[in-house]
Amino acid sequence: MNSARPQILIGSTDADYYLLLVHILESEGYQVILGSGVEEIVHFAGEYDVGAILLDCRSGEDWATAACVKLKQEPRTFGITTVGLIGPGAESRFIDLLKAGIDENFVRPITPSKLLSFLRDRILLPRVSGPMASDGHILVYAGIELNTNRHSVRRLGIYVHLGPIEFRLLQFLMENHEQACSRAQLIEAGWPERRFVDFKTVNVHIGRLRKALSVTGGPDLIRTVRSSGYMLDGSGQERSQYNPARPGQGTGD
Repeated sequence: MNSARPQILIGSTDADYYLLLVHILESEGYQVILGSGVEEIVHFAGEYDVGAILLDCRSGEDWATAACVKLKQEPRTFGITTVGLIGPGAESRFIDLLKAGIDENFVRPITPSKLLSFLRDRILLPRVSGPMASDGHILVYAGIELNTNRHSVRRLGIYVHLGPIEFRLLQFLMENHEQACSRAQLIEAGWPERRFVDFKTVNVHIGRLRKALSVTGGPDLIRTVRSSGYMLDGSGQERSQYNPARPGQGTGD
């Protein structure tokens, strides 16, 4: 399954609720995938270029929490934004989902506009390209290809799933590759809403970014700059197959 439309994975055992979500999401141009169990959800999340995962949390069912735990443990899926849709009588799952690493919870009934706004603004909103985006929306450096329109990342031709903060941090590092980026600059790039964020939070998200990029088996390209911040440095690598002037080369597109 490969489509230019953003893909949303829904985990649900209720056919009627699933069809309702399909109607809402497809009307906004999203492509929808159904996962009906923990293993299926984790498999689809790792197999396809999924922008977000919606877990239907119902009273008497605890598989959504188990799915979230597995998703956040897998290197290929831990960066995908995962949302709990908590049904009536399942409010007790709220804390369990937070402990499992859920990114956001909505208590049902939720208005379609609120859900769509979240997906659009927090996950799938295309960002303005940077100065290195030679074709208008693709950044390429040291085997990493970042597509700002599709909100997708590949490294050595393999899809890398990133959360929205990690995606913004990587974009900034790629736009300023081989330059030291201070933590203050990274806060401005990663948290555009400018809420209070301390330097330790930046360190945590850089750690998540490193972990996500490591799934391809390549060397760690993020260097810690003492008393400053971080930089993306692939200057010691052979990059002949990943020429920034030819962004599509070596990616299978």
